[in-house]
Amino acid sequence: MKKVYVLLLAAIAMVSCSVERHPEYMMDDDTMTKNIDESFPSLLNGCYGFLKTWSDPMYRCGEYAGDNIMIRGTSTDAFYEFISYSRTPNNYRLQNFWDYSYKVVAQASNIIKDIPEGKSTITDTQLGECYYLRGMIYFYLCRAYGRPYAQNPDTNLGMPIVNGTPDDPVNAVLPNRSTVKETYEQAIKDLEKAASLMTEDLHSEERCIFASKEAAWAMLSRIYLYMSGTYETPNTAYAQKSVEYATKVIDSGKFSLLSRKDYGVSNTLEPENNPENIFVVKRVDSEFPGWDYYYTIGGMYSNIGGMGWGEMYASGKVS
Repeated sequence: MKKVYVLLLAAIAMVSCSVERHPEYMMDDDTMTKNIDESFPSLLNGCYGFLKTWSDPMYRCGEYAGDNIMIRGTSTDAFYEFISYSRTPNNYRLQNFWDYSYKVVAQASNIIKDIPEGKSTITDTQLGECYYLRGMIYFYLCRAYGRPYAQNPDTNLGMPIVNGTPDDPVNAVLPNRSTVKETYEQAIKDLEKAASLMTEDLHSEERCIFASKEAAWAMLSRIYLYMSGTYETPNTAYAQKSVEYATKVIDSGKFSLLSRKDYGVSNTLEPENNPENIFVVKRVDSEFPGWDYYYTIGGMYSNIGGMGWGEMYASGKVS
């Protein structure tokens, strides 16, 4: 009988005790806004953290479908669809690209919604980083899932514009895909806002692994370059906008080209020590323990110390 009482008391204690706890990577609105200065770094780091997973399929999706590399034989990995130009709805690498893209968009948007501008130049700069990340993601998503801007951007489908987590996710009615033009407009609007807000130099020692106004200008230059048409049907107005934003980056004096000698070993440099880098997603050795080296991007290009597939090569010269 004594054992029964003990179990009953334990059961009552478990039922009556209701404690709401969030995982370490989550933060409720009250905690987030109670002390902005303390919570902002954690919230922003969460956005940058998502980019680590996002960057892998982002790179493979674009590079493998181009002419820069060739693979020895075939592969059963999902990335082979990028090389063979085949697409299946259950490709887990594309799923990761989509999911982590919208995780960045959602987190950045929620911060923008909950934290007001004008509290301080530091807070505004951090908000600018959120705008940068969101604008960059929309641009990369549209490049992957939309047609080129020169091909009927008013009618071709772009991305769903979902700026934030719905109040009731279970019953939310999400928007349809916008057009390519509308997606580019969202990206440009975010990046212009980012550049205007980022007035403080918060990451001088780690300048290129965090967003900056120069990174926003560089991304705007790239977007307008993609909008500038083709050789047959150029859009000189957009081409000029691309030049203007690129010139802003150059004239900032914060970046310079590597010498020929240093460029030859640029892959061995820390990102922060490469004066050409404007914005990078930094990965470190500790993120890939043991056999995981095989599944890094570099693992397809080389086999070092018995680690890596070494099945991809630079394409031959096109005569």
